[in-house]
Amino acid sequence: MIKATIQNSPYCTEIRFPCSETELSKKLGEIGMNPEHLAPMATVIEIVPSELSVLADCDVNLDALNYLGKRLDGLDKLERKQFLAALSCEETGIGYGLKNIINLTDNLARFTLIESTDDIERIGLIHMLNIRGGLSESECNNSEWLIDEGRKLLESGKGIDTEYGKLFINEDIPFEENFNGTTFPPYINDPDAFVMVEIGYGGLFEYAEMPCEDIAVKKALCRLGADDILDCKIEVDSSRDISDEQWEKICAVEKTKDIFGLNELLKTEGIQIKSEKPESIFKQEIARFLRENNYDFSENNGVFFVNLCDGASVKIADNDALCSDCVFTEKNREEYLALGRFVRGIYEYCSDYENSPELKADGLNDKYRCLAEFNQTVLAAKYSDEYGFEFVTWGRTYDGKSLWNGNYYDDYDAAKENFAVRSGLVDKDKLFGTEEFEWLKKCVKFTVRHNGDLKFDDCEFLEKLNEKISENIPEQTQSDEPEMSM
Repeated sequence: MIKATIQNSPYCTEIRFPCSETELSKKLGEIGMNPEHLAPMATVIEIVPSELSVLADCDVNLDALNYLGKRLDGLDKLERKQFLAALSCEETGIGYGLKNIINLTDNLARFTLIESTDDIERIGLIHMLNIRGGLSESECNNSEWLIDEGRKLLESGKGIDTEYGKLFINEDIPFEENFNGTTFPPYINDPDAFVMVEIGYGGLFEYAEMPCEDIAVKKALCRLGADDILDCKIEVDSSRDISDEQWEKICAVEKTKDIFGLNELLKTEGIQIKSEKPESIFKQEIARFLRENNYDFSENNGVFFVNLCDGASVKIADNDALCSDCVFTEKNREEYLALGRFVRGIYEYCSDYENSPELKADGLNDKYRCLAEFNQTVLAAKYSDEYGFEFVTWGRTYDGKSLWNGNYYDDYDAAKENFAVRSGLVDKDKLFGTEEFEWLKKCVKFTVRHNGDLKFDDCEFLEKLNEKISENIPEQTQSDEPEMSM
């Protein structure tokens, strides 16, 4: 948010940006200006944040200042610090004009801000995330590469000290001018808007989120230099799934150019959003699992029918239950039980995810949900329709605001185990690794086969113990015969 004292001599008033057109019009009236001015200018007397004080004592376009306020509200905490740090440094060459300041919000990748130099790997992670916009799971887990990138950044000696940390200018990334100083680039800001209207004139474009106040459309035409909406090209778009009948009415404005009529229609007529129930995450994950593991299956009305060996068929409904009316053989019963374990596991992490809150942390760009947190350790998950689930454990920084040292998994059980050990819920010295389980299994088998003093109950106990051990060993690592000798 921006707070500014503006003046139209001799009157002054304080205004907070971003604001609605109605609020801006009211403030213009307070300083003796026409409330319906289509290109309002005023002198800035004071402004917060202080980094914007380069605008003080200058005549400023209030619509542009309002647009900047919207852009700043859309930044997360780390991006806002990047913005303010870059703005506070003369070396960045941002300059003093509002045009360049607005363009800075689209060019933050050019500036890497490092708040602490204690963790080289985290420095590399922040820097690479900033210049690339995102990293793959393998890149996030590549500690050697991240440490190397972090070290190279620090050893470049190009860090500029600011009150927010060290700022590095990434010279290979050009500073792009998306804002030409007159017409505003598209920016989705109003969550209640149904339609985005592109207005083109003379090679320039303005964008109106509708429904909106009519004066917003008039201002857009003024910035374009168009005398009449009929001289403009109109295109409409929407991220909402609007009913076909109403969408046809909305699209008609591209021919009629009756943009104000469209605005009134959107204000007065209840827009019907198609209410198709989205497919549940559980069903998407079940379908993904069955495909990836080459099961023969079909789906009907959200119920999955899976064909097992020996003619057995089971169905998976809306929960973790597996149902079947067939007679099982020894072979397909094992397949049935194994499938059941997988389905219950999928149901567990899907339910945990859907019932968990969003994870809050400075510098966290992706949307993760916090599945569990204990002793400064976080277990989180992120879901993608394309790639499925990603699980991660993080440590929280000492102040509890940020995260560090993430361990990433595509297996929920592995992530839970790491969380339990990392958080101290389980003593790692009381756990057995895969290799240790393999040796235990070999020892138990050897004892059963070669110890003639064992009673029947002892053998039965050891067989059950071996089954329990086998459940904790990946199938591909198990050996049928013990590699031991007398």
